[in-house]
Amino acid sequence: MYNMTRMDPASFRSLVAHFKDTGLLKDSKHIDVKEKLAIFLHIIAHNMRNRTVNNRFQHSAAITSKVFHECLDAMIKFSKEMIVPTNFDEPPRPIKHHKKLREGVFRGAVGALDGILIPASIPIKDQTPYRGKGGGSCFQNVMAICDFDMYFTYVAAG
Repeated sequence: MYNMTRMDPASFRSLVAHFKDTGLLKDSKHIDVKEKLAIFLHIIAHNMRNRTVNNRFQHSAAITSKVFHECLDAMIKFSKEMIVPTNFDEPPRPIKHHKKLREGVFRGAVGALDGILIPASIPIKDQTPYRGKGGGSCFQNVMAICDFDMYFTYVAAG
């Protein structure tokens, strides 16, 4: 399970239950929410192509594409639930888990900022702005801010 979706089974079941309970995804005639999320996570975890996923899950290209975009839309809605901007009007929550951060130079800080380059599949005609230094690989720059309890408060891709 972890190798296919990059999630442990308990987290995957929890995600499936949340998507079902909130109505973000619904079972269709031939594919249930569990399989839809497995297809989606398998594609994004391994940068898989549609044709490869079609063979693995035994669905047509149209179905796989439809499922991917349905899950992507649901994930965008889900991210708006989960990533909540910090409210600077109220005092920051105390840092619970890290004694060095709680007592050190970060006293009074509300979070941490970091950036990362994530490999991206870009159509050939649009690759130039996404190309990394020294090679043909394309990347998407992502910036994330989290509080010291490791809750994301802001994520931006661009």
